[in-house]
Amino acid sequence: MNGPQFSLEVVTLKRIIFSGMVEGITAPGSVGYFGILKGHTPFVSSLQPGVFTLILPKGEKKTMAISEGFLLTDGEKAIVLADAAEGLDEIDVERARASQDRAQNRLSERSPNLDMERAKASLARALARLKVAGVS
Repeated sequence: MNGPQFSLEVVTLKRIIFSGMVEGITAPGSVGYFGILKGHTPFVSSLQPGVFTLILPKGEKKTMAISEGFLLTDGEKAIVLADAAEGLDEIDVERARASQDRAQNRLSERSPNLDMERAKASLARALARLKVAGVS
């Protein structure tokens, strides 16, 4: 690929994860994954935990695990505001596996005090981390 580019910023409360030009992105929206290219119709979407993919200039791909948040674009620039985002070099595989196990145990026990949505989100975040790390 070597197509039109647009500006992307991926930001959490703690830091800027990425700021630069991209050819495209794929993001985990609330109703499924979606893609953005330069010139996209103005758009706002909530994000769910999952794998966020950036297509960098010259077609290079970069993935990160992303948590809940929002994405907005005007077709020339996209901004992602996320609770958390981690690149491959930041993922602790053992911690992600432990989190996956805890979430799966909570979901299988179905305790009356269990916050199901929170447990499902925790599991989704762990699975996204493991997928980015290549050990799903």
